[in-house]
Amino acid sequence: MSTSADVGRVQRRTMSLLVVSQILGSIAVTLTFTVSGILAVEMTGSTGAAGLSQAALTLGAGAASYILAAWMNRRGRRLGMAAGYLVGAGGAVLCVVAATMSSYALLVVGTVALGASSASTSVARYAATDLAPEGRRATSLSLVVWVATAGAVVGPLMVGPAEGASSGLGLPPLAGPFLFDGACAAVAGLVIWALLRPDPLLVARSLGASSGAPASPAAGPLSRQLVARVAPTVAALVLAHATMVAVMVMTPLEMHHEGASHGAIGAVISMHFLGMYAFAPLSGLLADRAGVRPALVVGGGVLMLSLTVSAGLFGMSGFTHGLGLFLLGLGWSLCTVAASSDIAACSVGDTRVQGAADTAMTLVSAGAATVAGPLMAMWGFAGLLGLAAVFSTGVLVAATRVRTEGAAAVASEAGSTV
Repeated sequence: MSTSADVGRVQRRTMSLLVVSQILGSIAVTLTFTVSGILAVEMTGSTGAAGLSQAALTLGAGAASYILAAWMNRRGRRLGMAAGYLVGAGGAVLCVVAATMSSYALLVVGTVALGASSASTSVARYAATDLAPEGRRATSLSLVVWVATAGAVVGPLMVGPAEGASSGLGLPPLAGPFLFDGACAAVAGLVIWALLRPDPLLVARSLGASSGAPASPAAGPLSRQLVARVAPTVAALVLAHATMVAVMVMTPLEMHHEGASHGAIGAVISMHFLGMYAFAPLSGLLADRAGVRPALVVGGGVLMLSLTVSAGLFGMSGFTHGLGLFLLGLGWSLCTVAASSDIAACSVGDTRVQGAADTAMTLVSAGAATVAGPLMAMWGFAGLLGLAAVFSTGVLVAATRVRTEGAAAVASEAGSTV
């Protein structure tokens, strides 16, 4: 890998493969979220069981994020990402068996394993930055986030056809989405395993070694400089995600209490996904051109604006709920793209930092989703929005503490002390 042309060729190939795997993986993830709770309720007759199955998926993704990151740190992106997708495919098979046997315990185990597929889908955004030019990390990352729009749109639309196919095979209808889920995850895993050669992370490390730059080791303790440098960025990432999840999961219930139709609620959720993914390239452009700190400040400001709209600044209606959730998704996109690109730049290919950030983001969001219901029951929707405003304020505070010097220089300094 001796010339910039060679590196550019590998990066273009990597991006193409990541786009394919991201589309397949995001379809699998949205299918799982769409039907796992419904299947749990059908099995047990308990709404609480639906929450547990969703929590199992989230916790599985959080655990897998760090486990896969530690493995990728030693073996590269290809094996780690492929393993996550294939474990997720195995989890989908367990869910099909659970649906056939009406075994709730097996469903929970299967959804935990499916979390590994979700973790690999999240990792793709970091893989896009391994060989990206320094001034285009956020842009490259944002393109991978952007193609997840396909999964957000196509996944829920596949539920009906998948149920029909499952019935045709003599299986319970809700086994069908998991069959399709497993097929998507398996194909994504096989594409990465067979074609992601050369491995972008290993190429990036070899380039760093040949230029004499200190590279993060595959093992050993993380430097204090690195941890201190990324801590505010990780905090902004985690708090932005907590804000988004807490409001997103309770807005449909609030609209239901207001008498909105299921169609109106579905349209509002679609607006939210549009805000999350469709404008990701603009989020990447802002982070690359203006810098991480300004992008996080803008993202935190948009989150605060979304909460103000959702609280009734312009009245309470389906339109204002849709606008509020659209802005919520857009604020999340701005913060996630900027923070993730900064973490990637500072970690110098040490995937443990990236995995730890994703694990923290996943676990905190799971906690936010868990407490959102009880808090709304006690304080109402306005009280929940108040708590979300505290999280958003935390994003802005964390943004002011993000250091503005070049991430590469900070990472080099950290790497030289390990």
